[in-house]
Amino acid sequence: MTFSKSDILKNLVKELLNRCNKSSIILEEIKDWKKTIRFKLGKDNLFHITSNGEKLEIHDIYEQEVSCTIRFKPEIALKFFRQDLIFIEAFLNNEFKIKGNFQDFMKLTTLMEYLEDEPDLEAISKDEWSVGNPEDHGLKKPLLDEAAIKLKSLDINRNSFLVIRNGVLVYENYFSEKTAQIRKLIHYDVASVTKTFAALVIGAAVKEGYITVNDSIHDWIPDAPKKIVPGSKILHLLTQTSETDPPGSNFRYNSAEEIDTLSKILTKATGMPSKEFAKKFLSNKIDLENYSWFKTFETQDDIPVGWGLKITPSDAARLGQLILQKGNWKGRQIISEEYISNLMRPTFVETNSGYGYLVWLNNALGQWHRPFKSGIGKMISNAPEDLIYASGFFGRFIIIIPSLDMVIVTFGKKFVWESLETIQEIYDAIEPALPKN
Repeated sequence: MTFSKSDILKNLVKELLNRCNKSSIILEEIKDWKKTIRFKLGKDNLFHITSNGEKLEIHDIYEQEVSCTIRFKPEIALKFFRQDLIFIEAFLNNEFKIKGNFQDFMKLTTLMEYLEDEPDLEAISKDEWSVGNPEDHGLKKPLLDEAAIKLKSLDINRNSFLVIRNGVLVYENYFSEKTAQIRKLIHYDVASVTKTFAALVIGAAVKEGYITVNDSIHDWIPDAPKKIVPGSKILHLLTQTSETDPPGSNFRYNSAEEIDTLSKILTKATGMPSKEFAKKFLSNKIDLENYSWFKTFETQDDIPVGWGLKITPSDAARLGQLILQKGNWKGRQIISEEYISNLMRPTFVETNSGYGYLVWLNNALGQWHRPFKSGIGKMISNAPEDLIYASGFFGRFIIIIPSLDMVIVTFGKKFVWESLETIQEIYDAIEPALPKN
């Protein structure tokens, strides 16, 4: 018997949903989510995924109201449900279209991530943050609880909200009544937050003397991607200014092979795969253990700088805390203070005042450029000028506020192209809970 791509797909979806219905996290997630999503694979070829608040099911025909419709070819749908589809690339390449409530589609993708990543509690490394009460660190738990409620109302897929003050974990919320202990250990896909991780790995290599930020890219990688102009330095990759002549004169945000050149330089300079170097000279030194890589990059030896990191919220906070502490961890200088200071300020102020070393800045020094928006002055209008943040598509953030000695981590999945809009909403939600000094 020969099966069509449509038959294979529907069988795959059935198996997927059966697994979903055995997941404690997913069953909790769909408790208040009663929706129908229609998938159209052609003119007369369709099926529906429904949630009745208790389980997920597949139907060929379903008469209830549809919250959104997804149109794509069977081969693209197969990649999607196998979780082999790079969502952003597929969407930008017009390989599928969404009509209706985007957030419900994002909810489905979030459920699939939970299914892939539900952790083995016995195999998880310890979380060694010092834990304290908000009130002992100038904060109030009721106000943080209110902020958490606002965050969840902004994004049905928001999955975490952590606050570190004075180096102490004073608040964590995983928006769960039953499965919080599992959720806190999930490695969440954090998209372009990966870039900030990579910037810190580069900083460790500079500290160890393997490279300098003024090294020529082409001296290390003679066959560097063609878009990287001659004369570009590592500094220009870190500031996303390597693609125009002269280097440093224009900002071009990049998540592809150009920015991935950083990991190739690391591998060549250190004599070891960049993933191995990152573990030895960064992760192990700051007790960063609960992270992994998106399945596309699992088997490769080099860090995918543009995106691909998966990490627990509490370990993501370690990255922010390392920046806050100017590269020092428990008395050891992992990255030089000079490098971190440069990471936290714009190298080319006139080109983009809002970008440091693969991290976003909130100063008021001039004109800034985001992937889909530009402006003058502070990006987040009501936030301190010294705020910086690592940003992942759809609202994954590590927020560092040196003047308040705070690191805030919150991950979610809100379908908004320009993440600046999302972080502004997030800051508005948490601002009443922040100390006033």
